[in-house]
Amino acid sequence: MTKTAKTTTAPASNYFSSIKNVFDGVQSKLEVPAAARDFVKRGASTAKERAETVHGGAAKLTDGVEKFAASFVAGYANFSRGLLDATLANVQHTLTTVEKIAGAQSFNEAVQIQADFVRENASANIDRVRGAAETAKTTVVEGAKTVQAEIGKLYTFDKKAA
Repeated sequence: MTKTAKTTTAPASNYFSSIKNVFDGVQSKLEVPAAARDFVKRGASTAKERAETVHGGAAKLTDGVEKFAASFVAGYANFSRGLLDATLANVQHTLTTVEKIAGAQSFNEAVQIQADFVRENASANIDRVRGAAETAKTTVVEGAKTVQAEIGKLYTFDKKAA
């Protein structure tokens, strides 16, 4: 025969309530020193200022990116406009030459009109290409300066935040 022994255990709720009472008693006796509260307030204030500084830096960086993008798009639009203008000028020049050749009185005059057309057209297209290259160069240089300035600002901002 086996006997089972009865053990008396306190209910779980009494155990936890006694621990709670101990913590409540300790908490009521503890005070947070004024220096600790001031330290936390200063830390929060500093963090807030740095967050505002980061936000300002990010806003400036975004403005710089926007300026660069606008400059790039404007440069591309100018380049496209230049191509359209050159195409129109070439078509108009060609049609004018066709009219001149149709009015030529001799074969030699028609050949001379054709030679003049080729020379004038080549010269005009070379000038247009130079202008387009200069516009592209200016756009790239300005864009590079903008990017360099924004990276410089970001680098300066990074040093301030650290």
